[in-house]
Amino acid sequence: MTKIDFDNINDAIVYDIFQVEGNEGEALNDIYLELFELLGRDAMLKIYTHFYGDKIDCPMRLYRPEFIADLAKTETDRRERAKIARAGGYSARVIENLLNKRRKENEGVGETE
Repeated sequence: MTKIDFDNINDAIVYDIFQVEGNEGEALNDIYLELFELLGRDAMLKIYTHFYGDKIDCPMRLYRPEFIADLAKTETDRRERAKIARAGGYSARVIENLLNKRRKENEGVGETE
């Protein structure tokens, strides 16, 4: 094994020194092996470096409902708003409720001024 310079070390250097390349199945913990297989070595190491020790919770939806509502609000046809909502992973009802809530809040702001 190569002598490790602990003053100038990073995860990529350790990966190389430990000769993990080609032995990932034996060397890596299960979640990191899965990330390695999905994303490759560099992305897996980047995730490890940034998030190690943290629990990562991945929501079922990629987009925030507010973002989808912003996209849908310019559409006047409810069926088209429903398509936008479904494409974003939400029901039309959720997006319509959010848009209605915003309308009521905006109407309330105009009344107090």
